[in-house]
Amino acid sequence: MRHDHPALTRRRFDLRRTIGWAAALTVIAIVSAACIPRDTSQINLTQESTANALGFSWELDMYRNSAYDCGLSGNYTFLVMNPTDAPDAEAPLWVYLHGGGVGYYDDTGTYVAVKNQTENTYNHEETFTDLWNDQVVRHTLNTNTNQTIDSTLKRRIEEGYRVLVVSLCDHDLYSGLGTPYPNNPDPDATVDGLAATMAAIDYTAANYPTTHVFAHGTSAGSLGVWSLASSYAVEGTSLTGIVADSWISTPRILTTAAAFTGQPGYPFGAGFEVQGVSDKVGFFVRADIPAWPEAQIANGDFRDVPALFIGGDNDPFCGGNQAPLAEAVADGLSNCNWLHDGLRQSINAQAASPHELHILNGFGHVPTNAAGPANDIVDDFLADVLATDPPNFGG
Repeated sequence: MRHDHPALTRRRFDLRRTIGWAAALTVIAIVSAACIPRDTSQINLTQESTANALGFSWELDMYRNSAYDCGLSGNYTFLVMNPTDAPDAEAPLWVYLHGGGVGYYDDTGTYVAVKNQTENTYNHEETFTDLWNDQVVRHTLNTNTNQTIDSTLKRRIEEGYRVLVVSLCDHDLYSGLGTPYPNNPDPDATVDGLAATMAAIDYTAANYPTTHVFAHGTSAGSLGVWSLASSYAVEGTSLTGIVADSWISTPRILTTAAAFTGQPGYPFGAGFEVQGVSDKVGFFVRADIPAWPEAQIANGDFRDVPALFIGGDNDPFCGGNQAPLAEAVADGLSNCNWLHDGLRQSINAQAASPHELHILNGFGHVPTNAAGPANDIVDDFLADVLATDPPNFGG
């Protein structure tokens, strides 16, 4: 579905200030043609079920969007979670972008991905079990002890948020704009993560009574929520806020990857190239386009969507388990604090910034999926955002 927003024209100047002229012209070219092109017309309900979790009964609606193919097989899917006692009640929407790394096909047709992932890890349609059991249940309940996990997702469910869980089946950091999928065995394949995710949000907000919309991304999803925030803001319909846990797009990743790729414990194995991800995903991770958070905040004073960036100082993805980088040592920082320091400087320099950055000492990858102080930080951030009386999504 192609959208045109009256607010687009007045926002073009803001966009140029936000990410600079060259980058802004690229975004404007995309947005002027069709905003972020997306299609909700082929979304169909594929399964309705009920389940018990966290002491409540839930109505679960599973959808497939046939407009978007996954990397190798199937289509993009999403799951909507409603309390059974009030499935049609007005509620805020918590959009959860789960983790899953990233991968790409190199010019020999070999699939290269983080850790021990293969082309079959996240290039196929995600099933109901994938989204419900492997994401919602796994991050809210310890099935070995049958005890709840005091995670960020669990707290939002208990507070009465409607939950939307989307899929990652192009393995593209939820950021693909419908561009060709390089070196995919199917020459017609495209990379659709951002378009498909926005379509899922649009559909859910239009078909379920929705007030505010927050997006929470973990690992790969952490980059994805920034892409969402930027894209909706360009269109003039801002998310209420985002929680980006444990990965950001920043030019500093080039230094970190150059130092640690192939080292034991670092997620990028021998042969992994950041450029391969850039060629596949495109705009939001390209080093030559300042669309990353620190650039948008510093260059254009981006404040349309309050953003909480959070992570752990021991996270392998920022080299938290590696020897100190020379650059980090020179700045008196740990590896993970150094990787995020450009973002920290941008936020600190922004007057009355709505954004926050927290790197927690002693914690590793994705602290919001486990019990701990990260969840209290999220709670405080949400309270601060809601205290400003933000408009409803689309309002």
